[in-house]
Amino acid sequence: MSIEAKAQTLAAVKREQLGVRELSRIMQTRTQTIVSLIKRMNAEGLVDLKPEKTHSKGRPRLIISATALGDDYLDTYHRLLGKPLRSSRNDLLKANRDAEYVDRLISRGKDPYEAFLELNVVVRDS
Repeated sequence: MSIEAKAQTLAAVKREQLGVRELSRIMQTRTQTIVSLIKRMNAEGLVDLKPEKTHSKGRPRLIISATALGDDYLDTYHRLLGKPLRSSRNDLLKANRDAEYVDRLISRGKDPYEAFLELNVVVRDS
């Protein structure tokens, strides 16, 4: 799942206590997609899952809540949204030339990392 989907999920569960179905309805996504996203986020420590205590029959509803790490993730996401990416056309052209150079090294059977280390030795010794 994308960073944006994780942030949207964290923002939704931070506002109110939600179950999987409610979250699926809010995010306008299939329930199966939400379940896999929530499982992944739970494994990463971004959300907690707690069964709702009811006396009705059937499987208890899982309440999704953001952890402290999830809150920090959301705060960082919002802070980084305000920072524009700054690159010029020359930066992109240079990156393209570097990628072509690496492709040439690989096609000739040379490890790019080893070539980088060799270049460092030459520069350091001169």
